[in-house]
Amino acid sequence: MLPPWLIWVPLLALINLLVFLTIRGRWGRIVPVLFVASVIGVVIGDQIAARTGLEVLPIGDMHLVSASVGAQVLMVAVALLGALGPIRVEE
Repeated sequence: MLPPWLIWVPLLALINLLVFLTIRGRWGRIVPVLFVASVIGVVIGDQIAARTGLEVLPIGDMHLVSASVGAQVLMVAVALLGALGPIRVEE
């Protein structure tokens, strides 16, 4: 049997990614990077909530709101850093 986090983390990361892309309105080559950022953000947000005792809408051991906030913040950071990258100028 799979541990619960192995199901919840990718599922919550995918949901947060789809919400982020819906609000942003653009799909691009950065989507796989945003998915990785979303997974990392879910884990970091959940761990911060577990360490600080912030219990807002927990589902089992998963802190749903904190994990979602962590994923959204990390995806915004990745999108902003991606926008700062080099720009190709074609003549």
